[in-house]
Amino acid sequence: MKLRILLLEDDFLQRDSIRKALEQNFEGAVVDTEASESEFHRNFEAIASNPPDIAVLDVMLRWANPSPDAPSPPTEAWEPQQAGLRCARLLKQDLRTSRVSVILYTAFNPLNFCDLELPTGAIWLTKELSLDQLIECVRSIRTSDPEVTIQ
Repeated sequence: MKLRILLLEDDFLQRDSIRKALEQNFEGAVVDTEASESEFHRNFEAIASNPPDIAVLDVMLRWANPSPDAPSPPTEAWEPQQAGLRCARLLKQDLRTSRVSVILYTAFNPLNFCDLELPTGAIWLTKELSLDQLIECVRSIRTSDPEVTIQ
């Protein structure tokens, strides 16, 4: 079974460099990408029907990519600072995706979120210039979970 990673990142430069780094460091890995919270929700049934092993989620995301027909956020109280957290909770609450290892990969300091309930088992990883910490975190998850392997 090949390592499957879901990457949720709205910044296209970061998304591209993270995807490339993951593919280069984990031979044969399949990295699926989503670019916004609305895209994640729209594609959730497909994600849940064939769950990834690991989800790397940015925390602060736009609802949708700018376009004339972009969907509006679900409520006026929608906050981009919690978009990735909402996606992580959805993964953990659905029985089909509850075993997916979640890495919250963000530029935000976790102390800024001390009043929020983080999804159970999610790993908070602060973005740095180098992707080494992310690669090591994925490697650690892969070696600690016998179901997350590469052939």
